[in-house]
Amino acid sequence: MINKLLLLFLILSTAGSARAQPPIIFDAIGFGDYRTPFVKVQKEGKIYFCHPVTGLLVDDVKDHSGDLLSVVKDGAYAVIHKNGKLLSNFDYDEVTLPKHYDGQWYPGIHYNYQFAQTKKKGMYGLIDLEGKVISKPRFQALEIINKDIIGFKENNKWGWLRAADGEIIQPPIYDEVGKNYLFEDMLQIHLNGKQGIANISGKVVVSPTYEDLSSILLKTKKYTAFFQNKAYGLIDSQGTVVLPAVYKSLIPVRGSDFLKIEKQGLQGLIDAAGKEVTPPLYDRINDFVRGHAIVEKAGRMGLIDESGKLLLSPHYDEIQFKNSAGQTVFYGDRVSLMPAVANASKEYLERIAAEAKLDAMPYYLHVKDKGKVGIFDWENAKPIFPTNFTEIAIVNQHGETYFYAVNGNLYGIYDKLGKEILPPEYRLQSDIYINRSYTYGDLNDSPFIFPVYDDKRLGIYNSLKKQFIVPVGDVEITWLNARIFEIRRKVDGKSYTKESAVYNSDGQVLIPYTQDIYLLKMLSDKLLLAEQGSQYVIFNMKGEKVFERPEWNRNGYYSSFNIPENRKEDAKPFQSELFKINIKGENLFIDENGKQVRFNDFAYVGEFYDNLAWVVSKKGDEMLYGLIDTKGNVVVNPRFDRLEAINDHPDLMLIKEKEKYGVLNRQGKIILEPIYDMIDNFSPELMEITLKGKSGLADNDGKIILEPRYDNLRRNYEGENRTWPILAKKGNVFSFINKGADRPMVVGKSKIN
Repeated sequence: MINKLLLLFLILSTAGSARAQPPIIFDAIGFGDYRTPFVKVQKEGKIYFCHPVTGLLVDDVKDHSGDLLSVVKDGAYAVIHKNGKLLSNFDYDEVTLPKHYDGQWYPGIHYNYQFAQTKKKGMYGLIDLEGKVISKPRFQALEIINKDIIGFKENNKWGWLRAADGEIIQPPIYDEVGKNYLFEDMLQIHLNGKQGIANISGKVVVSPTYEDLSSILLKTKKYTAFFQNKAYGLIDSQGTVVLPAVYKSLIPVRGSDFLKIEKQGLQGLIDAAGKEVTPPLYDRINDFVRGHAIVEKAGRMGLIDESGKLLLSPHYDEIQFKNSAGQTVFYGDRVSLMPAVANASKEYLERIAAEAKLDAMPYYLHVKDKGKVGIFDWENAKPIFPTNFTEIAIVNQHGETYFYAVNGNLYGIYDKLGKEILPPEYRLQSDIYINRSYTYGDLNDSPFIFPVYDDKRLGIYNSLKKQFIVPVGDVEITWLNARIFEIRRKVDGKSYTKESAVYNSDGQVLIPYTQDIYLLKMLSDKLLLAEQGSQYVIFNMKGEKVFERPEWNRNGYYSSFNIPENRKEDAKPFQSELFKINIKGENLFIDENGKQVRFNDFAYVGEFYDNLAWVVSKKGDEMLYGLIDTKGNVVVNPRFDRLEAINDHPDLMLIKEKEKYGVLNRQGKIILEPIYDMIDNFSPELMEITLKGKSGLADNDGKIILEPRYDNLRRNYEGENRTWPILAKKGNVFSFINKGADRPMVVGKSKIN
């Protein structure tokens, strides 16, 4: 018998809609053990799974693929859409879910096809995404060719039908049919142990007379290789034999329109018309990259171009393809040509763009002969550096290429044409950790400014001006932004005492060497915060002191006022044109010109963000919080007893007034009035609101999603947006609440643990 509380809950849940389907009542309910969107329910001691929107009850969920699910009830299978729509009756012995998509899967991706393959009494049928029966279970087997064509087996022979309506296009006459990986409108056919090709209309393009067929994908063309009488030939897309079966092998050469052939154990190249490009002279011919291929003979390496011309005779120890950053290139494919990554971050997109830019720059030939290394140009394979060096490193500095040529323990630096920039008189670094003396070098965005090491000594050189900005010496260098860097060095005679100076990339001294100065950070492109002695000082880019006060020092000032830290990524100094100077008793700020601004009407003013700052008005022991703008205008009167950040909601702030909580956005708008007993994070899109001991939900705009009438709400981490449906408790009654629904479909008298 339903208890009175449960009956009242059901009456209230269905009130207001004469057509509303009443909830389904179970003994207990719980989350679905990774069978989303289904939830787990218990009835008469048995566990079932229920769809929270439609109430469909099943014994188990066997598969979930794309938008479809295979479910079972009383031993019979059916197919259901994830929205809860039943696409078939429970009438099958098995349901599988073939699908296909391109690239990386992510929610919402467009599938090439989604089908449900049904099985009954050993025979197979097919249902489409909308629930339309393409074929009842009448075939011995099915093979998905593509979104339009389905292969079927009947009476031990194969044919194919149209996926749109199930109409048979090709009656079953073949031993086997399969996908053609070159052309979507073609199929592979097998008959009497031989292979051929037919188009989707059933017309035979290549008669099934060949022992084997394989796909040949060249740079700009597609062919089919056939095997007959122990030799290979080539067929075009029309079924015409373009190369007779006279070749021991036909191997597509990546990056070209050539085929690799073999005679007497040696490899050569031909085109698709059979014209010889390179005679069979080599033990191995590698793939082409930008029109070049490495050839190998008797353990030595050489180079050919796309015309087959020998650019480098095979007498080198090693040849490698290098890009303008010194990275070895194997196939010429760059990451940016791969399928796009879903929901790519800004950093990922920037990296891909940088790789594309680098890939557009020149390639080089890194060659080794008799243990010595050289660099040859790409187009003509002519030496930029002859093979006289121990090693040559290729370095790319923001689009400009440099060569570091090493002989013995010394190296020199050369430009992209091989012209000397610095002579080979600098020692290699003896300590692999010495790079710690040059930090944040990636901030330097000049193509012409780079570090120069001489063992443990360090300098900075400008190749455009052909001069050192910082002479090589015993220094440490830290870049502060794209144009400013700090130099630290030991004070003469004092091994543990160091002094610092600040330079710009033009070599101008902004702050001369000072023993007691420590650089902290750039506040903006115009101002630098430093620590001098124990005192903070702000300098401009002329090295002039813009602001200093003895009270502003490393001992710090920690406010007793509770102002939550702003964790927004763009919450940086001068984001709102003012920077806070933390001095006790003063609400002091400066602008980028050093002009001082004070706000004297408040006990405390926090840092500005988007031109707004939290302020504290103190009346006796009472502290009230509000908001002002950078002009000092009151945006929100100081009326709140407390401010607090809300996890996962960086644009929102928890406010407290007279022991009640509300929410304020960073534009100063109250989106939830302070009437709640508690407000907390529920998910990135939702906040849990509590009123008189009851819980509800509100979104980030302050819209009430669920009125606060529940004793407990639990997020569904397996469900939609890792949130829905929500498991709610009210009294002794549990229910699942769907997104956008005003009533539950699934109700339980208890919860399954």
